[in-house]
Amino acid sequence: MSSDPVQSEILPLLPASDERVALAIFEQYSNRLVQLAKSNLSRKLAGRVDPEDVVQSVFRTFFRREGEGEFQIDCSAQLWQLLVRITILKVRAKARYYSAAMRDAAVEQAIDSEKPDLLGREPGPADAAELVDQIDALLKGLPPLYAQLLGLRLHGRNVSETADELGVSRQTVHRALSVMQERLAAMAAT
Repeated sequence: MSSDPVQSEILPLLPASDERVALAIFEQYSNRLVQLAKSNLSRKLAGRVDPEDVVQSVFRTFFRREGEGEFQIDCSAQLWQLLVRITILKVRAKARYYSAAMRDAAVEQAIDSEKPDLLGREPGPADAAELVDQIDALLKGLPPLYAQLLGLRLHGRNVSETADELGVSRQTVHRALSVMQERLAAMAAT
């Protein structure tokens, strides 16, 4: 008989989806998974993503998929490897989410207290004209697809919806957004 409590007592019960089994698995692995998630979060994401939330999501995914019979787990080593893989994938998904366009922590800036309160007023005709000029400069020399893509994103479409409506891959949308983001950064620097 194995000395590993998870393998000897819990693994044979996994298909039963027993609350006692779920709690034992959680108690056995949660602290190590929190440390794993924490060590795989970049410094800039650490302030936005709680490793414990990631691990909660890992267990929700694991128990849902295990309940659907997706996993064939024969030993605690396989269980650990699976939980590690799910954790790493969840951390990467959070990193993609928080580095996307407007959520990118790297482009956040503190509001300068010496500048007038720009958020406290409605945009006027001069602001609208400046925005149109900036969009024209942004799109100059780019294929028409970029203008369509920008229009859809400004109307609140997510990447998948935009890709579907334009008949392109999500990767194409991400590349185009990256090109426009780089151009905007260069425009802001001048």
